[in-house]
Amino acid sequence: MSEQVIFEAPKINKPEFRLYYDEKGSVLHYTTEDLPGNYIVIDSQTFAESRYDVRVIDGEIVRRKDFVIVEKLVPSKEGKSCHSYDVSVIVDEDFIDIKRWSIKVYEYRT
Repeated sequence: MSEQVIFEAPKINKPEFRLYYDEKGSVLHYTTEDLPGNYIVIDSQTFAESRYDVRVIDGEIVRRKDFVIVEKLVPSKEGKSCHSYDVSVIVDEDFIDIKRWSIKVYEYRT
């Protein structure tokens, strides 16, 4: 009597864990999908942590303790319209006395 194969398990490919990042090195998302854009291949532990407080610099993950981020409001021609005397008061475009602000990000490696 010959053996009959009832079920054959499909082959499962090992997933490639990816960290996608923008041109500044900020994390966009973690995935196993093949998407367009900049990415680095990471290990399963880093993928499981999925930390967004890291940067990708020269193809390597740099933790926050290795760099400092300072964000500052600066006058701009684009951005949110605020009252000229108080940046916490957002006003309409039609308001007479407005000043526009945007956020400037400074990053320093320690």
